[in-house]
Amino acid sequence: MNRDTKQPLRDFDQAAARWDQEPRRVQLAHAVADGIIKEARPCTATRMLDFGCGTGLVTLALAPLVGEIVAADSSQGMLEQLTDKCVTGGITMVKPLLLPPDGSGALPDGERFDLVVSSMTMHHIADVGGLVKRFHDSLLSGGQLCIADLDREDGSFHDDPTGVQHNGFSRAEMESFLSSAGFVDIRTVRVWEVRKSRPEGDQIYPVHLTIGRCTD
Repeated sequence: MNRDTKQPLRDFDQAAARWDQEPRRVQLAHAVADGIIKEARPCTATRMLDFGCGTGLVTLALAPLVGEIVAADSSQGMLEQLTDKCVTGGITMVKPLLLPPDGSGALPDGERFDLVVSSMTMHHIADVGGLVKRFHDSLLSGGQLCIADLDREDGSFHDDPTGVQHNGFSRAEMESFLSSAGFVDIRTVRVWEVRKSRPEGDQIYPVHLTIGRCTD
């Protein structure tokens, strides 16, 4: 079930410094990156957008394989963490980009990419279909979109649901967003399972990666 789209946005700046200290997040990011590598096969000629990049866990896992990454996020704190990692590691091909904080999913004007990726961000976006269409418009012909997010769940995944617009997405739902936007060769693969302890016992939350190709 979708939540009220007027609810307040989550303050990711406050969480940024501690974000990478949660092993589950690091493991999930690596699994998503591995799935993107397997399915999209990025190369050194690839210009990539990572939408909702956070501290750059997926960004930096893919960075050695591609030519350039625009790492976009609406949290200044998250981008500062990513920038510090890039400075420390001497990484110059990652370009951080601060997005509007209104949750609208605005994209960089006039920029085109070979690959757009997004991990665990869509459930924070009210109008997912509209954003997927903008992803399509930002891709070069033959470019690919890779979206990783939770499978449909009962709303128990987030201990703090602030800013959560969707309780995950079924495979059919996410694939329909891509199909409606004009993507072809659409497919979904399971890349990870998040296990969380609940009063009634451990609960498993699958994470799927949905991939589509732009033909325009």
